[in-house]
Amino acid sequence: MCFSAAASFTAAAVLAGVGAATLALKPQPKDLPFAAIPLIFAVHQAIEGAIWITLHEGAVPYGLVVAYLLIAQILWPAYIPFSVIAMEPKRRRRPGLWVLLAAGLTVSGALAFVLAQHHYTVTAVADGLRYATDLEFERRLLELYLLAVVAPLLLSRHRYVVAFGAVTLVGAIVTVMAFYFAAASVWCFFSGVASVLVYLHVRQTRPSGVTETSTKIEAA
Repeated sequence: MCFSAAASFTAAAVLAGVGAATLALKPQPKDLPFAAIPLIFAVHQAIEGAIWITLHEGAVPYGLVVAYLLIAQILWPAYIPFSVIAMEPKRRRRPGLWVLLAAGLTVSGALAFVLAQHHYTVTAVADGLRYATDLEFERRLLELYLLAVVAPLLLSRHRYVVAFGAVTLVGAIVTVMAFYFAAASVWCFFSGVASVLVYLHVRQTRPSGVTETSTKIEAA
């Protein structure tokens, strides 16, 4: 998260609570990848909190930078479409979701290569953290990255999953327009906040609660 170490650790604590509450609902196996998203964001924000602290002390351990980017740039483009595919039955939307998963794997692979071959630096710019290399090739993949991360959520039949995608998309637009210098940091804040909708989805679809059909959006 941007702004400060305190803000990052606060976000991590809140998201950890949301994630624990989500898993306490005992989600169906097909929902487990999606249900784990708040906990992953919690870890992500805790890592950035540690980066803030060590940055102020003068030297950021490179392992923290790599850990942050492994989640932000490499995990999410593949994990998000996979988690949506796991929730969707074999209907018309699945072929499109598989295409988006392929796009996500392409982005993840390309960014993994950049991370392996180029050294990243992290600097505080205004109220955000900027992660960059001398190559900055990752910026050329921004549109494909957003497609892989946002589009699967919007294609879901489940209203809270679609809402998660919509909030994530709005966050991406605001980030690009106003915080492009710290895009990874600020966008992850919006997405982390939006992941509270994961709890609402699991609460509505858990076996002992409201039936899944009550939260489905009619297929187009």
